[in-house]
Amino acid sequence: MVALKPAQREFVSEALHHVPTGGFMRGRHQIHLFMIAVLCSSATSCRRDTRADDEAAIRAATREWNAAEAAKDLEKCVSFYADNGERFATGSPVIRGAAALRTEWQKYLSTPGTFQWSTSKVEISNSGDLAYETGRFVLKTVDKNGQPTATNGKYVCVWKKQPDGKWKVVADIDNADG
Repeated sequence: MVALKPAQREFVSEALHHVPTGGFMRGRHQIHLFMIAVLCSSATSCRRDTRADDEAAIRAATREWNAAEAAKDLEKCVSFYADNGERFATGSPVIRGAAALRTEWQKYLSTPGTFQWSTSKVEISNSGDLAYETGRFVLKTVDKNGQPTATNGKYVCVWKKQPDGKWKVVADIDNADG
């Protein structure tokens, strides 16, 4: 038995009420209409809703990425981007593609300091192939005089589910607060 959504139940109920009455065809029309309604509804509702699992996967990937950044692991940091990923860094032109991202991350990881971020929200599209993540970050480094400094900010990452089912970042942007 297929569970129908309220709009689907209303459609089936309405369709069944408009079937001609009388004769031996009455029952057959109802069965045919019901079968058509079930087939139409099952075509759109067969896919299992995986949004909660996808959100958990993205949150886990973000924790791994954060740990990779803390460990200054270049290859692991770059591995979270899709091949065509883009980085929109403050004060920089768009950084596009694996080679450019690797160069940018090499430069970034070679500078002293730490960058910690925390996820605030992950939203998965209804289609289940795109998601966005928002959050906050703290960049701790030293200024020109060697004094510790901290910069707070926010970020957005757009994730895309790859053919192998893994999530990869296709767009990454962050900027400092005021």
